[in-house]
Amino acid sequence: MNRDWADLARDLRAADHVASWSENHPELGGACTPQGVIDRLAGLQRAGDWLTHDAVMRVLVQRAAAGGFDGDLAWRIAMRVLLPKVILMTRTQLRDGVEFDEILATMLSALCEVVRTYPLERRPRALFANLSMDTLSLAQHILAADFDDRAKLREIAHGMVPLAADSATSALLLGEAPDPYEQVRLAELLVRAVELDLVSAEEPELTDGAARTELLALVSWAVDIQALSPVEAQRITEYHLSASDVPDRAHRTTRAMGAEGARLRQRASRATRSLRQADTVNAYLAAA
Repeated sequence: MNRDWADLARDLRAADHVASWSENHPELGGACTPQGVIDRLAGLQRAGDWLTHDAVMRVLVQRAAAGGFDGDLAWRIAMRVLLPKVILMTRTQLRDGVEFDEILATMLSALCEVVRTYPLERRPRALFANLSMDTLSLAQHILAADFDDRAKLREIAHGMVPLAADSATSALLLGEAPDPYEQVRLAELLVRAVELDLVSAEEPELTDGAARTELLALVSWAVDIQALSPVEAQRITEYHLSASDVPDRAHRTTRAMGAEGARLRQRASRATRSLRQADTVNAYLAAA
């Protein structure tokens, strides 16, 4: 892939196409080579300018769906942008008896399809995050079909039910395996929340659909798109997340905390106002 990218970087026709894109799309920042687009996106990410980052990604995804040399070029640049993230996600999918290269090939195949078929009109925001998670979801379905023959396992379980001594054993045999996509998503969310100091490193395992999980997902996403600062996110979670879920720590209400609780409530209220002003909740729901 590196050799292919090096060849593309020297392709004068590719440079001409990128330069023509920049003439019509100021968000590209005057990029005139494929690597220039990569550098532009990297700079926007470092600066936390996710709105412009989204705008550049929209140019690539929209053109990638068109086909032809222009579409193929945009598709290859988008693939290059997402490659580091795909490699990181590949490491979360390692399993016994399957080589890393085989999983990476599956992830890359999924990425190819996701970039070409992404529903841009329906999900125009948070493109980097959405493309990454769509790739992971598709790759997991492919890996499950190839290496985790769950349908066969369930068939065996059903055949064993009459031999079970009690209903508890029957329930265990027929139980559905946890969705690997959800397990990875929740684990990544918990790691991100700890990185942002939204929860402590001793935070219990998150549960899909729980209010605590949904709040952490929303607030973390808001920080990633710069709708909230990390400090504002910390104030919201500090106020809204119950301390009773943390082992060996007693539950405290803001009323019982007296003046400290009043200050905590006031700071959370100001931080929540930023979410409302940016219409972040609606944007989050649209991107989900």
